[in-house]
Formats: sequence, C-alpha cells, structure tokens
Amino acid sequence: MIQNIIANPTFYNATQGTVAQMTIKTSLNAAARPGAILLDKNIDPHTKKFSASKEFLYQAISLGMYLGIIIPIFKHGAYSLAKNKLFKDEAIFKAFPKPDDFKKFFKLGTEQEKLAKLKEISKATGDTFNRTNITEEGEHLANGVIESSSLIGTILGLAVVAPLTATKAIHPILKAVGLVKEEPKPKEITNDKHDYDNDHDDHDDD
Repeated sequence: MIQNIIANPTFYNATQGTVAQMTIKTSLNAAARPGAILLDKNIDPHTKKFSASKEFLYQAISLGMYLGIIIPIFKHGAYSLAKNKLFKDEAIFKAFPKPDDFKKFFKLGTEQEKLAKLKEISKATGDTFNRTNITEEGEHLANGVIESSSLIGTILGLAVVAPLTATKAIHPILKAVGLVKEEPKPKEITNDKHDYDNDHDDHDDD
C-alpha cells in the first residue's frame, strides 16, 4: 500500500519542487522582511538596523540549515532505507544507489537517453538494467521516496529545527559585529525627597 502511494504520479506531482518552492519563499522573506523594516519611518535608526539584521540572519540561517543539512539528511536517509530495507528487491535502487544519481537519470529528456544510461550502468556493474526491470513505475517509486522525504524534512526542518538553531545563533552573531539591542535607560533618581526632608527639618527647628 505504501509503495502504491509513493509511486503514484499524482502524489509526485503534489510534492515535486518542494525544496525549490521553499528555497524561493525563504529567499524572498530574507529580502522582503528586512526591507520592510528599513522602510518603516516610525522606527528609530538603531532599532531599525538591529531588527532588519536580525530578520535577515533568521531567514538566511534557516535556509542554510534547510538546504545544507536537513534536506540531505532526510533525502539520503529515506533513500537508503528504501534501498536496503523497504524495497531492496527493486532494480531501480540497485541501478542508482544514490538519490542524486537517480535524479539525474529521472530528469533525462528522452527515452533514448535513458536507455543509453541504463546500458552504460549495465556495462559498468555487470548487471542487466533495461526497460524490463527499470520501469516507469519503478522510477516514480524512487522519485516518490525522495520527494516525500523532502516534504517531511521541510515540515520538520523549517517548523522546528531551523528556527530553534537560528534563534540561538542570531544574537551572538549580531553581538560579534557590534549590533546590540538598545535597552531603555533607567530613570535617574532625583533628590526631591531628600530636599523635602531637609526643608521639613528646617521648619521643625523654627
């Protein structure tokens, strides 16, 4: 049942481009949100600079973690699980042991290019890979594994992992470059009460 869901082209169409879409969205946020803060005339210059820098770092760190750590972990982990445990008899995973290698094959423009690639792999590995065992259904299965893991990584990564990490990293970075949030100055203690007491004592002496 799981295999049928993952290999379903409808499922693939719903999840494809997850990484690209989130990369574009987060990149736009990294530019638009700080820009909006800088254009706000109701914020003083220092606070404006601090807030804009903080927002940019938040988006940039989240995106860096998302692309550099979270997605690779989920993508390679799920593909390895599918290859070694869940679908270890599927020829598609034997022909393409790494997700990036499969993606290059999956994106080939023509059937002739795919057949040539399968022939090349067969010659290199000594196994026979052709359209008998590397079917379109097998391709959709492998691609579904990659896209579904990217979707899960997106949800967990951008909703939980990246924000927690970014939040902890922002202030040390801002402090290192000399940007700190200005705290409101404490009110000065006046001597009004002291002066009143002295005046009161003078009156008592009279």
